[in-house]
Amino acid sequence: MKTLDDIYRCISCGHIAARGNLYCRDCGVKFSEDDIFLMQKNIHSVVGALPWNTRDRYRCIHCDAHIAIADKYCRGCGDEICDKEKQIMKLNMKELAEQNTMPLIWLALFVLLVIAFLVAVVS
Repeated sequence: MKTLDDIYRCISCGHIAARGNLYCRDCGVKFSEDDIFLMQKNIHSVVGALPWNTRDRYRCIHCDAHIAIADKYCRGCGDEICDKEKQIMKLNMKELAEQNTMPLIWLALFVLLVIAFLVAVVS
C-alpha cells in the first residue's frame, strides 16, 4: 500500500506518480533517477494517495503492472493503453470475478455453518 511518502507529481505534466513508477501514467514520460530525486522534493498530496487505494485494480496486458482504467500509459512499461486494451482488461477482471464467485459462496456457507455450530455449542 502506498503512503504519502511514496506519492509524487510527474515533473513533466504534474499528474500523480508513485515511487517505483518507471513511466508517468498520464503523459508517458520515462522517469530518470534525477527526475525521481526532483519529484521527491514535490509537495505530497493526501488526495493523490486515493487513486492507489480505489482504482488500481487492473493489470497491464503487456507487463502485468497494476494500473487504473483511467491511465493513459502503463507506469510499468510505458506502453500507451488504447481503448481496446482497456476493454480486454475489463473482460479479464469480469472473468476473474466469475471464476471466484462459487468459491466465495462456499466459503460464506462454511463460515455460517461454523458460526451456527458455535452458537449451538455455547447455548
